Amino acid sequence: MFNYKSLLVSLTLCIFFISPGIAAEKAVGYFGWFGVGKTYTLGTSLFWAGEFSGSFQSADKGLFHKASVRCPASQRVNLSTGMASANGVCIIKDVDGDEAYLDWNLPNWKLGEAGRGTYSYTGGTGKYENLSGDGGYFYGHTITLWDDGTAGGYSVWNREP
Repeated sequence: MFNYKSLLVSLTLCIFFISPGIAAEKAVGYFGWFGVGKTYTLGTSLFWAGEFSGSFQSADKGLFHKASVRCPASQRVNLSTGMASANGVCIIKDVDGDEAYLDWNLPNWKLGEAGRGTYSYTGGTGKYENLSGDGGYFYGHTITLWDDGTAGGYSVWNREP
């Protein structure tokens, strides 16, 4: 006898596994940023909350070439050990107006050195609507800490610094 329940479960699983999505292509390039936010002193540590924003230049005129980037974020700095960590999300808007979203994490790195982090795609609009998966890695560099509490720097995505 034909088992309709098994057929229904099989069809549901097939739809789940073959649903349309965009393969997680890894953007390779340079993101120049300016950071604005508020720093809180907590004894021998600092907590910063704000946003990094700037532009992305793709190394091969590929994914996100000439896109604008906004990254709401937070950062913790341990002044005793000279170690920091940061994380947040990014909204990437390309020249067509489509947006891609990602989560990023830059765990424990030594102040004054490039920190290596990772990111993953979490969706978007237009051509990025079903974007998901591993986005790769990046190295973050802070170049200037301005007297007014802002900062300037860059990160390179999916390439060595």
